[in-house]
Amino acid sequence: MAAYILEVLRNYPIIVLSWGVDNKSYRIAEDAEHRSGLEFTVQGFKHKGKVQILYDEGADAFLFNLIDTDGKTVKTREDVYVNELVPAIDEAVEKVENYSARICQEYGISS
Repeated sequence: MAAYILEVLRNYPIIVLSWGVDNKSYRIAEDAEHRSGLEFTVQGFKHKGKVQILYDEGADAFLFNLIDTDGKTVKTREDVYVNELVPAIDEAVEKVENYSARICQEYGISS
């Protein structure tokens, strides 16, 4: 399942890169309910810490957890279908109001 999720993420390279993913942080994840998936570290505008994506076979959908740098789960979203996965994570990790202006400010780009 981790390999499948990674392939889904690779279909959106620009979006995933915008999250500040640490490529060395990818690892297989499993929760107490034996759902498996992928976990990695991000440095987004809205979330810094880990993103854990798990597949819920019963729902035939994904869920993701945002885990802060202290290891505390700060957000969970369930019932996310594969075509919604990257946009939903992007909204939780990266997208802020006035996103373009924030990019310019963060990287010293004049608009």
